[in-house]
Amino acid sequence: MTRRLVMQWLCAAALLAVGLSGCGAPSPPSEPAPDQVEIGVAYEYRMYTHCGAEEARFAGEYWEALRADPQQGNSSSGWDDPYQLGTMTRESESTAAFEAEGQVKRYQLRPGATSFLQTCA
Repeated sequence: MTRRLVMQWLCAAALLAVGLSGCGAPSPPSEPAPDQVEIGVAYEYRMYTHCGAEEARFAGEYWEALRADPQQGNSSSGWDDPYQLGTMTRESESTAAFEAEGQVKRYQLRPGATSFLQTCA
């Protein structure tokens, strides 16, 4: 190959790499401070699932899982152990939902809580 042809191939490869790096869905924003949480916005969240994901600490506040709704389901089966990457969305002032792998688990805010209800080893 001539030097000119090699340079053209390198330029084309560089342009392709730069163009493809912008493809794909954008990542959700990382976990915010409590006063910065927006209702309806999904934030990247790493859920501790080892003991069933019955509690969560999201945006500096403590949350407790709601009982499963027979219509919706509230299972965490199939999630990674000990952590599952997904998104947490504050649905209202007192409820939030964690979503991963096509499953959703809902939580109720524990106002004023300073720690988890149970410690899991």
